[in-house]
Amino acid sequence: MIPLRNPVAIRLGKLAGSGRTGMLYLSGECGGVIHLFEGDVVSADSRGTPDLAARLAQAVVSAGQDMVSSLERNWLIREATVDAALELLSAGTRARFRASGDEPGPGDRDGMPVPVLMTEVSRRYEVIRQMSAVLTPDTAVARNPGPLSRAIHVSGIQWAILIRAGNPATPRSLALELGQSVFTTTIEVFRMVPLNLLSVVGAPALPADRAGEFNRGRPAISFIRALAR
Repeated sequence: MIPLRNPVAIRLGKLAGSGRTGMLYLSGECGGVIHLFEGDVVSADSRGTPDLAARLAQAVVSAGQDMVSSLERNWLIREATVDAALELLSAGTRARFRASGDEPGPGDRDGMPVPVLMTEVSRRYEVIRQMSAVLTPDTAVARNPGPLSRAIHVSGIQWAILIRAGNPATPRSLALELGQSVFTTTIEVFRMVPLNLLSVVGAPALPADRAGEFNRGRPAISFIRALAR
């Protein structure tokens, strides 16, 4: 769980409780801003996660269309918000609020109540914590150059990661390049390590007979698979 005494979480809860509208600015290397409207979070941006424009551009390319539907756009706004909020709340940096009389950010007036946002952020924080024994969003990984011992089916995002991981990269840098959620990309990289598609830089590749042992941790992240898209 996100620490209860996290200063950003405390400040956000107080702003929600008083129904404030405005921008909560966060300092730090991966700082950013959380936009509120009448106490609800309508959007969030972090320098450590792809912004909404990058996600929309990627969605358009993936769909092969000129624009995304309103339903998909709303989903992308939500995913960008949660992804950025996870980064901002995990860092626990200083927060400064600036009130506004207008609706801020790209979201609509039906934002997320702070308790709902905190529940999802806490869930993702716990998943990242469990994966941290192997890798984090900022762990360098690279494609394994050797041949595979068996045929492996990969998803679209896994293939996109593979073709970009010829040189060391982190899940975060891959997510920023792909316009994808840092959370989603970290999970996909985590899944690719025991398949020997990727390896953590500086660590030996896992022997094939240890893949089952490694994968015993995977059920801990399967319950949010649908939310990671």
